[in-house]
Amino acid sequence: MEHVQNCTVISSMNASTDNSTFIELAMKIARMQHLLYGVIVPMVCAFGFVGNILNVIVFTKKKSNKTLDDVEYCTTICLVALAISDMMFCLTTFPNAFLLQRHLYQRSEFMLYYRMYSITVISTFIMSSTMMTVLTAFMRYLAICHPFRSRQFITIKSTITAIVIAYLISFAFNIPYIWRYRTENYCVNIGDLVKIEDGTLFFKTKFVYVYKILWAICGNFIPLIVLLYCNIRLIKALHLSKQLRLLHSRDDTSCLSAHRRINITLITIIILFFILVAPSEITKFIFYIMKEHTTDYYTYRVVSDVTNTLQSINFSVNFILYYVIIAPFRKTLHEFVCAFKKPKRNTMTRDRSSNSGKQTVVLLSIRDPNKL
Repeated sequence: MEHVQNCTVISSMNASTDNSTFIELAMKIARMQHLLYGVIVPMVCAFGFVGNILNVIVFTKKKSNKTLDDVEYCTTICLVALAISDMMFCLTTFPNAFLLQRHLYQRSEFMLYYRMYSITVISTFIMSSTMMTVLTAFMRYLAICHPFRSRQFITIKSTITAIVIAYLISFAFNIPYIWRYRTENYCVNIGDLVKIEDGTLFFKTKFVYVYKILWAICGNFIPLIVLLYCNIRLIKALHLSKQLRLLHSRDDTSCLSAHRRINITLITIIILFFILVAPSEITKFIFYIMKEHTTDYYTYRVVSDVTNTLQSINFSVNFILYYVIIAPFRKTLHEFVCAFKKPKRNTMTRDRSSNSGKQTVVLLSIRDPNKL
């Protein structure tokens, strides 16, 4: 998936459009892109970065809880991996707001390398987050529908191995984007500059076509099918969970409640994936396939930019989701915040007591200098 960069679109418009309409559409698109990519997306990414850091902290603390069973522990590991992937997406997408449409850069400029390679990194974390979501949902499906068999497969070692493999596959699948752009020396009087051009690999129409198809299938359609199936099974499991809670003893009720909370959380994550992520990928795929048969570039730009913004929201919203649904998450977060504030209060108290002690000594010395 090629995350859309801030850019002008005048050169891509249909040449047959008259000048007045042409300029009007270009200005509308420019204003829309400034609002989305210059204001909304950076704010969303900043919130998502902080929120996902808190997700990692809370779930890492939760892993030390001895009351977790193996399945819930492995699910927590997957949620940590998902939070890390989402956090890195927010971090690497944020500078996009400051990326101006330029063709000439100083060789030492950060934005030169960001423009050339950010698409590789961003696409990697988009795919890894998708795979983490699929992995977590599939684990819950196994735990619910095949509880006895799942204990043979859902172990800490196998979970960590699956996460590492998913990250490696995500990176390997997006390696071709490393050659998306190339640089050419552009020497002028003001200094040694380089010019960004399209990479030679992406001039090959057949390669780009096949690669886009493979990305859409492996990075979007297959995950959607798996998530849809797992979501249906999880929803059915939720309907049965109330009956199970009545049948089990009080000792098991807390465990069942924990699994129920995880199921609700995953169902919501999957629904958000269908609403926020899937439209962006499907839209890009459809427009890429039909680009030779459509002339409505304005509609494509609007749909693409809006769905890209929704996709960014998906990587930032899980913190709110966890806070609302998972009561232990709220409790752990509150404890962390209180523990973070407590040292500051203790330091202030010590400083005050120290200052009061000094003041007492000074007063005593003034009243009776012979005692000192």
